[in-house]
Amino acid sequence: MKQLLLFITLLALSSTIWANTFFFQQEADEININTNINSTHKKSQNKPTNEDKLDRLTTLDALNKIKWEVGLVSAEALREGLSDWNWGSSSFHFAHEGWLGAKTKSGGADKFGHMYSSYIINEIFTKRLMKKTNNKAAAAKKAALFSSSIMLWLEVADGFSKYGFAYEDVAFNTLGVGLSYLRNTVPGLDKKLDLRMEYHPTHNSDRPVIDYSGQRNVFVVKLGGFDKFRSTPLKYLELQLGYQARGYTKNDKKYFKEKSTEVFAGIGINLTETVFKPLKKHTDNALVDYTDTFFQYYQAPDIYLSTSIHKSTAPFK
Repeated sequence: MKQLLLFITLLALSSTIWANTFFFQQEADEININTNINSTHKKSQNKPTNEDKLDRLTTLDALNKIKWEVGLVSAEALREGLSDWNWGSSSFHFAHEGWLGAKTKSGGADKFGHMYSSYIINEIFTKRLMKKTNNKAAAAKKAALFSSSIMLWLEVADGFSKYGFAYEDVAFNTLGVGLSYLRNTVPGLDKKLDLRMEYHPTHNSDRPVIDYSGQRNVFVVKLGGFDKFRSTPLKYLELQLGYQARGYTKNDKKYFKEKSTEVFAGIGINLTETVFKPLKKHTDNALVDYTDTFFQYYQAPDIYLSTSIHKSTAPFK
């Protein structure tokens, strides 16, 4: 009964967010139009200005502007769900997977996978919507709405497979979307904080998404984003806090003695400050910009020093 109530609550919350966002935007549009009419009626006969047009961004307008992005992400999720996750192979049920730690189902690696996927999807939607609307605040809200809805849909679909609907996954999806939302709305936060993944293929490299033993998830604080360090050599450095799990995917037993999870801390080189900013001073090249952006989401190997601060293990069954 508790699980059923939790599921109903999550669906109700999702529906409420959709409804409130849509109707709140409609009301905001009316207020903007009325304000414009009252303040500019001498200059224009009840015609909204270009600024008013930018302020208005309904849910349907936003969805239409990034329909291909939303469509492609949804289509790929559907393809993978049907082919790899066997959606529809079971009646709907819940699953309690646990959070982090060596004794959980996937050592927490899948939870970070959910968070990182949600984060990347929301970053794509947000950047594309901002570029097409020039409305940063509204774009961030709508992107978060679309990303959260897609990830919730995926988890509900998982409920119809052997994996089940896990509220832990929903929580980490929310963390990923939330981090991206803050990064795009809090001034300067994108210059200070990154979420990245480092990947080294293992025997499961044919499916990188669940090749957990080859993944390292890293939170990065970039010192160059802080005013007090911007004019010092410390701007070239970044602080890292990461998590990795090994031994939790198919056939891992052949390659590892035991299951293990590790929390690590490190210090690394900020590639934006050391490489890409100097390059951009001498060239206006799109490839340089794209590469700089890529390494804000992917952790380059061998440019940091790290040490383990907590490690736990569990035997194979």
